[in-house]
Order: sequence, then structure tokens, then C-alpha cells
Amino acid sequence: MTNLQIQKMRMYQTLRVLFKANPGMLAKLPNVNEFLTELDAVILQIEANSKLQQQGTSDLTDYKTKLHDNLKQDVLDASRKVQPYAVYTKDSALQKATKYTESDLNRLLDVELIQVAKGLYDKVNAQLPNLAPYGLTDDTQATFLKDIMLYETAIPEIKKGKLDQKNVTTQLGENFDSANEIIDNLDLLVEIVRNSDPQFYADYQNLRKVEPSYSTVQLRAKVKDATTEMPIANVKLSFTYNGNSKPEFVKQTAAKGGIMVRSMAEGIYTIAINKIGYQPQTITATVASDALCSLDIKLVKS
Repeated sequence: MTNLQIQKMRMYQTLRVLFKANPGMLAKLPNVNEFLTELDAVILQIEANSKLQQQGTSDLTDYKTKLHDNLKQDVLDASRKVQPYAVYTKDSALQKATKYTESDLNRLLDVELIQVAKGLYDKVNAQLPNLAPYGLTDDTQATFLKDIMLYETAIPEIKKGKLDQKNVTTQLGENFDSANEIIDNLDLLVEIVRNSDPQFYADYQNLRKVEPSYSTVQLRAKVKDATTEMPIANVKLSFTYNGNSKPEFVKQTAAKGGIMVRSMAEGIYTIAINKIGYQPQTITATVASDALCSLDIKLVKS
């Protein structure tokens, strides 16, 4: 939940406590029990969706990173072991087709890495009896194939998980919309006892207040070329607050490839990164009041 949503949730709960502590008000306010029952249900829905949202995509991202790193190391290991064999046998075609560096692999998309891994696996298989002295065996090939299959299978599941998280965020927004409608109805009803029960009315109005919380936070980002590690100037970063459809603001990197943003609302932002000559990229960033959000962004040339 965003900081504002957390404050609203506390407001819903404290208002509910206020009504429970003043049962006499229930008889004075028409249909109030109906609205309070609806509010209880929405509070439960918010709590459930909030727990799902808190799980986030970090676990999925960590899992994908682990699988990606495993497969990348398999490719690099096989490449290093095939190269001396190809040079020894003067097989220039094999040498060229199986030579990969870490920077080569870092530039690849998921599907491209899988294709490279499968191609290298097949080439090693074709030469496996000759490659045993170089450390490529049935066992190493079995591990290689397993890592290929794990990564290939995981990609759609990870994408589905991220989509599910977006759906949870959407549902959470709808929950708050429903709760706000209920509170609007309670606001109208409480006006009935404004004069007859001034203390209850004052307590209600005091608990009803919600002030959006904006913290003077900092977000720093550095944008570099994925190959050269050189900073990239004039990169456009569009920040969209989680759940919104339009960007909140747009920043452009300075000569040294950096930006700094102050006075941002806490929450999760989607950041669209664009620069002519580079592949567009979209990332998410969580901004909190008690920590600096630091982003290291690397762009791949198109």
C-alpha cells in the first residue's frame, strides 16, 4: 500500500472502533449498521490484498536472476572449454560459433540467451567424446540441459506472477474506492447528530481527517552504457506512480548520466527509460521516507 492508503486504512479502522464504543449512535443514524457491515468487509479485503501485495515481485525477480546467472555461467564455462579444442583442431567455424563473453550474454534478451544456450549445448553434444579431456562430459551436459529447461520454463511463470501483482494492486485500489464511498455515506449520516451529540461528532471529525504524507526523499539514478559502462546524457526517465496511467513527472539525465529527485511521495513507481539509439527499458522503484533509493541503470544499444 502507499503511505496515503495506509493512513486511510487506519482511519477506517479507528472510525469503526469509534462506532463500536458508542452503540447508542447506531439507533440514531439510519442504515448505519448496513454501512458499517460493508466497511468491515472492505477492511478485510484490503488486509488480504495488502498481504498479497507485500509479497511483491522481489522473490520472482531473485529467482529469475539466480536461474539467469546459472545458465550464463553454463554458457561461459562451456565456451571456455570448447575454445582450446577448436583452436587445437583448427576448426575456426566451431571457435567462432562457440565464443561468448560475459558482456555478450548480458546484452541478450531472455529468449536470445535460451537460443544461445541451446545452440551451444547441441554443438558440445556433437563433439562430446572429443571434449571429455577438456572437462565437458555427460554430467556437465546434464546440468547444462537442466538449467536451460528451468530458465525456459520459469520465464512465462515469472511474467504471470508480475501480472498477478498488477491485478492485486488494481483490486486494492478498487477496495479503497469502495471504502471511500462508505465513508462518504457515514459523513452524511453523522451530520444528523452534529447538534445533539457534539462530542461524538467532534471525535468523528477528528478521526476522519487524512492528510497526504509527502516526504522530502531522494532518488538517485545513474544511467550507463551496458557495454562501455560510460554515462549517458539526455536519457528521459518518466515516473508513473503505482496504479496511475499517466507519468507524475519526467527527468532527463545530466552530462554525467545522473539524476536526483527530491520531494517525492512515498510508494512504488514505474520508470520508463528512453534514449534514441538504445533499447527502451522499464523498471520499478520503491521510494521510502527513511532510505535513499539508488538506481544503477544500464542501457543496451539498439
